[in-house]
Amino acid sequence: MASGLREALKPNPATGGLNWAFVLIGTADATLLPFIPLFLFQHGLGAPQIGAVLAAAASASLVAGLGLAYLADHKVQAERTVVVGSAAAAAAALLLAFTTGAVFLAVVTVALWVARSPFMLLDPIALGRLKDVARTRYARIRLRMSAGFAVSAVVSGAGFQSLGLRLIPFAYSALVAVFGLWVWRALKPVLRTQPDQHDSVAAAAVRLPKIPPALIWFFVSAFLLGASLAATQNFLTLQINVLGGGALLIGAAAAFQALTEIPTMGYTHVLTRYLSHKVLFAIGCGIYIVVFFAWAFVSDALTAALLKLVVGVAFALTYVAAVVITDDLSPVHLRATGQALVKSVLFGLAPIIGLFGGGLIYGAFGPRVMFLAATAIAGAAGLIAVIAVPAQSPRGVLSGAERASPVIEQSAGSPL
Repeated sequence: MASGLREALKPNPATGGLNWAFVLIGTADATLLPFIPLFLFQHGLGAPQIGAVLAAAASASLVAGLGLAYLADHKVQAERTVVVGSAAAAAAALLLAFTTGAVFLAVVTVALWVARSPFMLLDPIALGRLKDVARTRYARIRLRMSAGFAVSAVVSGAGFQSLGLRLIPFAYSALVAVFGLWVWRALKPVLRTQPDQHDSVAAAAVRLPKIPPALIWFFVSAFLLGASLAATQNFLTLQINVLGGGALLIGAAAAFQALTEIPTMGYTHVLTRYLSHKVLFAIGCGIYIVVFFAWAFVSDALTAALLKLVVGVAFALTYVAAVVITDDLSPVHLRATGQALVKSVLFGLAPIIGLFGGGLIYGAFGPRVMFLAATAIAGAAGLIAVIAVPAQSPRGVLSGAERASPVIEQSAGSPL
């Protein structure tokens, strides 16, 4: 196992800059995402208000992300869009540090999430730089984000518990600025290849894109899973705090998840030799069901945090499977749009409902009812994915000759 993980982490000259970009954004996000509910709670917001603020932030990020993804597919350079987003996020985080009052706190939080929305383009950037025949390497790149997240979450949690949550905006601002500088220097935009006569159908599709029905149903599955995740992950932070855990344990819980994501993502390519991506997605949903049910009855902060070790396996399976399923079902010339759609559903549209509804349920009926409701929703997500997603997508069954054809190679490897 150790040798396989070392192989997964081995640098590759073709993707070295991309590898470090994922490490840096994971490191930055770990100083913000696990702690933002606690940050808002400390500033006087209750569970329903926290849910409403984060739901509004997810709504704004959804709209901004979809617009940026469309531009990345047709007009602008995705890499430079990420750089601009990092600068905006650094500025918004600094503003958050000096904001007082619930209304202004909500507005700045929403602005910060909008500024972060270009970061969803990292996945299509990665997929665009990999050939279809080597897409299993995507998981090996993505696991570096989890590695950076794991280390940063523990260090951040210890620092915030000792020095106070007021440092969150400053830490995030500095680290996201470093991430932006790295992307600017290391990820140079690749010129878009001009289409030839074989691409006339694709060009027409760009003007009037058609989403395959299977992809629509998968988005429904992703929506349900994302709603359950948004509710459980964010309000678990409050629950750990209520049960006596502090920022250090909250950060450790986030690190626990990342620690198990890393080897799981590193071995995803082995699992796909025996199981389809939709089966991996369903297995991940099944793991979530068990953990959510356990959280409904756990009364110890450390046990609740340790269950995040199991969540890391589920997240790795569902996230990687979702990226590849979407890539399989999306037209190749709309790769960035497809990835932005699934990210917007999972981390934009679904959290709007999950955070708002989860906050209301948590405040009115308590955490047990909220976790049990999330258990049922995660089960529905897995069932829909198994039924709706084809056993093997058309792109997954391309022959060797088709993979080597100029049109296929050009579509798969073209910049976004």
